[in-house]
Amino acid sequence: MRGKSPISVVIDASVLLAFYLPAEPYKAQALALLRDATAGLVKLAVPTLTRYEVLNVLSSAVRGVKGNQRLSADDALEIMAAMSKLALEERDIKGLEGRILRLSQEHHRSAYDAAYLALAEHLGVDFLTGDERLCNAMKARWRRVKFVGDYKPFNSVI
Repeated sequence: MRGKSPISVVIDASVLLAFYLPAEPYKAQALALLRDATAGLVKLAVPTLTRYEVLNVLSSAVRGVKGNQRLSADDALEIMAAMSKLALEERDIKGLEGRILRLSQEHHRSAYDAAYLALAEHLGVDFLTGDERLCNAMKARWRRVKFVGDYKPFNSVI
């Protein structure tokens, strides 16, 4: 892959959280994606709303709402600080609102899910998610929706 341009993918908050939270069943694949991104083989794109989605999940974990993902406030702040150091291509979704609304209605998905789909469609790239239900619901009509648990690293030598 040396000398080639990195591929771009849109990832959602569930993938970002898998980089940091220990109890994710697809953590190994998410970390392989992160290694590929760190090596410059993959560019990770996210809509600007992703930071708030991550913060919401971390807040729930601090409050104890997510029993298997309980965190201290300090741990949550450390995750946010680590995430801010990632080479994420944060993309504004202004101008995609109409498409987001249509996707949300057509596929009975939240506007948040539709924002990731719309961004991936707009960029012409794959969308990787840790939400297996979302992936299964969408992959028949959207071949570019992929489950991060199926991610195969570019370089299997670590």
